Amino acid sequence: MALSDRKKQILKAVVDDYVQTAEPVGSRAVVARLKTNVSSATVRNEMADLERMGYLEQPHTSSGRVPSHLGYRLYVDELMNSYSVSPTEIDQFVSTLTLRMGELDRLIAEAGRMVSELTNHPAIAVSPIAEEEAVRRFEVIQVDAETVVLVLVTTSDIIKNRICHLTFPLSDLEVTAANRALNAHFTNIPLEELTDERITAAEYGAGADITELLVAAIDFAADVLHTVMQRDVYLEGASQILKYPEFHDPEKAMALLECLSDKNALALLPVPDDDNPVQIRIGSENGAAPLDHASIIMTSYHTARGAKGLLGVVGPTRMDYAKVAARLCHFADELNHLLNHDTRR
Repeated sequence: MALSDRKKQILKAVVDDYVQTAEPVGSRAVVARLKTNVSSATVRNEMADLERMGYLEQPHTSSGRVPSHLGYRLYVDELMNSYSVSPTEIDQFVSTLTLRMGELDRLIAEAGRMVSELTNHPAIAVSPIAEEEAVRRFEVIQVDAETVVLVLVTTSDIIKNRICHLTFPLSDLEVTAANRALNAHFTNIPLEELTDERITAAEYGAGADITELLVAAIDFAADVLHTVMQRDVYLEGASQILKYPEFHDPEKAMALLECLSDKNALALLPVPDDDNPVQIRIGSENGAAPLDHASIIMTSYHTARGAKGLLGVVGPTRMDYAKVAARLCHFADELNHLLNHDTRR
């Protein structure tokens, strides 16, 4: 059954008041917010209807109402106001992150910390990963006759190196041949194509006995790709959750934070896409009991080479969705500019 405009405005007034006060909302508070010529009795009747329809709930200890998860969902989808982020907030975010440029993992963790600080909620930052991560470039640097440093750069601009001790000496020509073979045969291909057959073909084409070095380099590449294809999840500002009455119970707060700190937490996060760049999950929509009284808002960011990461916040269902979502989107946009070396503001 579709809600009338008046019922929607009453529901909006209840949510707005409850977000600010954390107290059940009565008809008088709703009348004061509506600023229209409607009586308390009419509002009480409409609130009773909204309760029967599942949009409001009435705590046992109060005559006022609070929004249900269904009520919050309608509010988020249709009723919440837009919110403008102040230039001061954006400047604070950008100036702090600029100091971390060049250190991607620390930059993402710092972005999460800043989001938490500026939204007053715990923040979740997920490291970026390309849909098909690969090695973009190899470099073999000779240290002495039997020692080299293997350096590789991935398609998401992650740089790794490893010292390799060989069992036989290498000439300058063999090092050059190894560099040529690695970059010709093992770059910009998926992990599953780094095969022994490809190593044999590369050595044959190189015309040199460099099997040991090629095997060491490909083992190194496989280790790196396995690692970078596992996302890191940073939970920043966890103590912020204790500010909210809904999580004053330490056990309830701990269950929530442990759920999001778990290595499998990524599966619980809503993933934005092109059609829905901001995803909001409310209460039971999260699919995990510790999150039944929490909401998660997530958006995404990307690196210059298309690797996509996630940025979000978690808080009580009594969240100022418009303000938090607007801040989150602006911060993700600024993070995109930084990662793509774009200084436009």
